[in-house]
Amino acid sequence: MSIMKRLNVLYCHGLGSSINCRHATQLQAYFDDQKDVYFERFKYENPGSLDHVWNINEWRRDIEKRIGLDNQTWVLMATSGASHAALNIAKSQPDKIQGLFLMCPGTSLGVDFVETISPGTFQKLLAAGHIEYPPSRHGHPALLNVDCLEEFVKTDICAQPGALEIYCPILVAHGEMDNIVPIENSAAMLQRIQSKYKDFIRLEDANHYFDLDQTILKKLDSLMNFIWENDTIQIPKRSKL
Repeated sequence: MSIMKRLNVLYCHGLGSSINCRHATQLQAYFDDQKDVYFERFKYENPGSLDHVWNINEWRRDIEKRIGLDNQTWVLMATSGASHAALNIAKSQPDKIQGLFLMCPGTSLGVDFVETISPGTFQKLLAAGHIEYPPSRHGHPALLNVDCLEEFVKTDICAQPGALEIYCPILVAHGEMDNIVPIENSAAMLQRIQSKYKDFIRLEDANHYFDLDQTILKKLDSLMNFIWENDTIQIPKRSKL
């Protein structure tokens, strides 16, 4: 087992958000005093724009390009829709990803999840061909159409049946009152993930937007300590049969 000198952490914000969202700034504060951790708030080529239709796979390719710049391994931390990309990368590049911390991960959603913006939004999308996804505080608006939402649903790691071949340690935090992504989606996803280290924080009375309080940060401490102590990712060998 090699001795790590530093952990690399990449935070990826969700749809309608930005690198200045609460999770980004709170994680920055958490890691600021940790000299053996490199923390980066990742900026996509299209973090959100009304001039370019958003596409989850563009986000995934942006992240892959960033982590592919060197031979370093990474811990991916992601909020909401960005978790879709993080999970796919953890599955396709297990040798690059040492761990995952996902906040209200956007999995197992249908194209009609835009109804959470306001009632009738999905019908407006079908009628107009596109809608504007509103920004959260400090965030970017985004242009959505039916094709990009169908692509989001189709490439969701949870869309296929069976076990999810993700073996790195994973921590998920999800609000029990989340009206955008039901907490049951995260519970079902974790049951299918093959990692031997899975931790799930159910946040009572929290919705889709929550702060990283001391309860969450203590769990994050445990995740990071586990990664430090187990710096070689164990990927089961596939049978040739």
